[in-house]
Amino acid sequence: MLRAALVAPLICALAACSHRVSVSASALSPAGPTLTMAGNPQSAAGASWTLTGTLDGTSVDLHGVLLKPRGRGPFPAVVLSHGAGSNAQVYGHELGAVMRKWGLVCIATDYTHARGVLIGTPGALIQEGASQTNAFRAHAAVTVLARLGYVDVRRVAAHGHSMGAFVTTAFVADYPEDVRVASHTAGGVLLDAIHMEGMPAPSVTQARRIQTPYQWHHGLRDFAVPFLLDRRFDAVLGAPHEGYLYRRLGHPDVAMNAEVLARIRTWYGAHGLF
Repeated sequence: MLRAALVAPLICALAACSHRVSVSASALSPAGPTLTMAGNPQSAAGASWTLTGTLDGTSVDLHGVLLKPRGRGPFPAVVLSHGAGSNAQVYGHELGAVMRKWGLVCIATDYTHARGVLIGTPGALIQEGASQTNAFRAHAAVTVLARLGYVDVRRVAAHGHSMGAFVTTAFVADYPEDVRVASHTAGGVLLDAIHMEGMPAPSVTQARRIQTPYQWHHGLRDFAVPFLLDRRFDAVLGAPHEGYLYRRLGHPDVAMNAEVLARIRTWYGAHGLF
């Protein structure tokens, strides 16, 4: 249901409350990929991580950032997906600093549209946004969370901005058992009639596969990703969902807007993340 910047009651769907997360056996086995951590995830700078080897039959060389609240946990967590021109370190620290205060372990990984870093594997520069490659990278981040010991993998959220919003849509469509609740800013879908292979935005077909409760936010002054893409997303989404349009916000503004983040936090709570 589309809600244009109006506060409304949130109802926790029974399907979301009973949602279960499964993690691939290869991620946890001794023969699985090697996880390396550097730094203290409880510090202001957080920790960096790398995942190398083979995951679910795919060679991986992935990099990212991890921020953790103080304490032993187990904590809920969120997979943060950066936009074009950004990377895991920048977006993961910026938004992670906020969401860590909510009690979330925050993890971000570099996608094929990352800038200023080595993009790693799998994937290539032409596989941006909602590609299967990037959806797999987000899934790999969940397998990292499963190894930490202080994360409750039954309570994982997904959130992204712009190109990262496209990733989030593809991720929750492809890996429904990974995520309890999802959200994005400045995203949406392209109609199947105009969607072509290699386009970074997800298709209507992908959106229709989503089972995860989903909240979206879009600024009406967004000249990078037209708000009509999120209105299409809202129209085809079958999972419990709601969306908000903001008359005064542009593309970068919606990503860290206090009102937007407050609504996301409420949405997560209404669907059992906390």
